[in-house]
Amino acid sequence: MKKKIIIAISIIIAVVLLFPSRTVLKDGGTVKYTALLYSITKYHRLAPMSSGSGYDEGISIKILGLEIFNNFKESHEQQNSNDVQNSNQTDNDTNNINSQNSNLQAMEGKVKNSFVGTILEETTTYMIVQPNEDEEERKEYEKIKVSYGTDHKDYLYGIGRKVIINYTEKIVPPTNKQIAENKEYDCIIEPYAHIITDDILINGYEDFKLSVKNSNKNKAVKILNNTELYKDYSDYNLYYYGLDEVNITIENKTMSLEEALRSGKMTLGGLIIKANKDYPDAEILKDGGSIEYHYPDYTIIKLHTVTGNRDIYIGSKSLQIEDCK
Repeated sequence: MKKKIIIAISIIIAVVLLFPSRTVLKDGGTVKYTALLYSITKYHRLAPMSSGSGYDEGISIKILGLEIFNNFKESHEQQNSNDVQNSNQTDNDTNNINSQNSNLQAMEGKVKNSFVGTILEETTTYMIVQPNEDEEERKEYEKIKVSYGTDHKDYLYGIGRKVIINYTEKIVPPTNKQIAENKEYDCIIEPYAHIITDDILINGYEDFKLSVKNSNKNKAVKILNNTELYKDYSDYNLYYYGLDEVNITIENKTMSLEEALRSGKMTLGGLIIKANKDYPDAEILKDGGSIEYHYPDYTIIKLHTVTGNRDIYIGSKSLQIEDCK
């Protein structure tokens, strides 16, 4: 009898020591498994300004409180190194946003103008952009040099990327001398117009309204791939489900979401960033971290499955996660 009791107690102790409790954090889906002898953390955090999947991931393992493995830290260190080389550093993008917020406070009382442009050339202190053809600035200037007034030191935005330039000072046109020199030397000297601003948005306009038109057919229709918008974006698709139209209203102008994305007025990353702000307590599913955002007239689902699916679905109110697979 005593032997059975000892065995039972041993089993109970083993369960307490070895079998963990499971906790899901509200940082984007991080899961912690905690036992007395060890803990395992599977990180799945929402990245504050990501142009890719929008998540930071990794695993940490601790035994008796001592960390024996952590590729979350290592992946971030490698990411920082790669981002410097690839001109796409997430942490510095966040710093840039903070700088933008400071600039916006300094701009109070001044008229703020903005335009979307494609980066043609850049250094850490300036970029050369070509305004979109539908922008007022394009009617006067083919290219504009944007000086930051600061040195970004170790990050760039990425040539070919569309950005939004906010500015309060007037654009300075090229001088007659610059134009003359440009003609004389056959474009060796470019007569750029010039502005100074560090208020640059990389995820499109933040203030927009999305509206939908329902379809009679509940089926998924692929709209585009994220790399079609910018080659360095993460590779995933945008689908509409049970909808004929998805429209966006920006600055009192309404256009299709596809048009807004292709023109650079919006990004899919910006769409999810706004959804996270609108529904900070949105349910994180147990399929790897997918999230559903249920608006009054439509549903957005950002897939993040263990099989690697990162697609985005915009659908009618009845859209469910099962419809996306």
